Amino acid sequence: MPNYEPYRGEPTKSADIAPDYVELETTRWNSVPQEDQESTAYDPAQLIERTSTRSTKNDMETQLPLGQAIKKYPKIAGYCLAMTIPIIGWGYDLLVVGAITGEDSFKADYGKLIDGEMTIPGNWLSLWMGLPPAGAAAGALLGGWLQNRIGRKFSLMIGSIISAMAIACIFFSHLPPEPDTKRVVITVGLTFQGFTVGIIKTTCLTWVSENAPTALRGPAMALFPTFTLIGQLIGAIVVYAVNQMGSKNGYLGAFGSQWILVLGPFTLSCLMPESPAHLIRTNQEERAIRSATRLFGPKMNPYSALEKIRETIEEEKATTASVSYWACFKGSNLRRTMIVILANVIPALFGLELLSNATVFLQSIGMASGPSLLIMIGGIIAGMVANGIGFWLLSRTGRRSMTIVSMGIASLLWGAMGISGFWSGPALAWLAAGLMISVIVVCGLGCWPAGYAIMGETSSLQLRSLTHGIGSVASQAASITLAVLLPMLFSKDKAALGAKTAFVFCGLCIIGVVLAWLWIPEMKGRSMIELDHMFEMRLPTRKFKSFKMETHEVQEASPLAERGA
Repeated sequence: MPNYEPYRGEPTKSADIAPDYVELETTRWNSVPQEDQESTAYDPAQLIERTSTRSTKNDMETQLPLGQAIKKYPKIAGYCLAMTIPIIGWGYDLLVVGAITGEDSFKADYGKLIDGEMTIPGNWLSLWMGLPPAGAAAGALLGGWLQNRIGRKFSLMIGSIISAMAIACIFFSHLPPEPDTKRVVITVGLTFQGFTVGIIKTTCLTWVSENAPTALRGPAMALFPTFTLIGQLIGAIVVYAVNQMGSKNGYLGAFGSQWILVLGPFTLSCLMPESPAHLIRTNQEERAIRSATRLFGPKMNPYSALEKIRETIEEEKATTASVSYWACFKGSNLRRTMIVILANVIPALFGLELLSNATVFLQSIGMASGPSLLIMIGGIIAGMVANGIGFWLLSRTGRRSMTIVSMGIASLLWGAMGISGFWSGPALAWLAAGLMISVIVVCGLGCWPAGYAIMGETSSLQLRSLTHGIGSVASQAASITLAVLLPMLFSKDKAALGAKTAFVFCGLCIIGVVLAWLWIPEMKGRSMIELDHMFEMRLPTRKFKSFKMETHEVQEASPLAERGA
């Protein structure tokens, strides 16, 4: 490990900076009093003394173009990319488990003879649709708590191990002779699979949002919807292949392939460094130094990075009495938690639940099954491309404007689709398909990746894992609600609204625009300690973008400075 010498208060000249580093920031790492040290040894003047050069330098760092930020932080960029690998498995599970229930060989083993054909009983189908999201909500809550107890690294490992066991339960559920026993076993497996998805997803979101530098945090979080779509694309291809096979081996192959995808998060949990923020918060400083060295060295000084984390955590400790779910709803954290909840339900508001079930919906308004599956695959590819562009846009455009504008356009597209539902004809289904793909593209360029960036920037470091857990519960609750309601709206034997179902999402998008305008501040380019200060000030939403704050203002807010004074 490189031998870094911490800054001890001597003036540093530009010529004295070691050539091994792109930069060497000043740090008071050894001068900050620890819990067992006297605060009199601490000089608050070192906190207040900041030059305009340092402030300008920080501004330049937060506004780095995406390419330069990746070059400056190559290891962190690589780890952030690796943390999206488990999300491929999540997207794959979302599509495969839902689509495989319509496959003939699966219905032959798990179905019941109704009106002369094998069909999955409606009560079991409802359980298979509702229990995995419910399990994911429970997993998110447990995952938020578990991360604060054993860390992000081991939470991901535990989630991966339980996931492998759940896949085994799903895979071998065909062995019992009685159909009801088969259904019970696969129901248990699907529920626990959803549970592990909640743990794994929350852990990955927390790790990336804690460790990505300000210039990379938004784009890094935007990778999550992109890799979700990659998983869904792989799942769509697998489902298409299964439909061609027409035997038990088809759906067993689809279930068994989930073991391959779970190897990714398990291997990652063995190799990844623990989050330095978690280690600092739990007073594991030696491990924090080793972890930061793996993430930042040799181009960056890890002591400087750890000092920024320490400053943020110490300031948050002054305003947060305890690290608990209840603390997320107290004081300024209530506002932050509500913003994270809104960011999590943005996909539900712009219609992702209907878009994910495009095959069933398009068939209900007259499209054949073959073209509807191809439309779904085309929509996934279009969404991947749009989210890829959105990943780049987040480094240049504000999250607030991306969210409001894209959801406004989506409301117009859904409105046009709803109006088309007053007519009938063979072209209606194709028009609906085109408008649905347009919604995917517009939201992929805006509110979908922006929502993930907002999730990663809003909560405090102290409560980040818990806040992500609450946000995931809100997301799953919205998904469950829409999963139950949507079939009742467009099915021919229920409300039979057809394309007029789009009016629901037209209204939800308008609600999303209003809530985003009222609640979501512009946080692009803001460091974690800046955001802590701005939320504590109860700064109005629309003043975040123009608010100016010098570095010394943040430092003077430190509780350590007050003690030392």
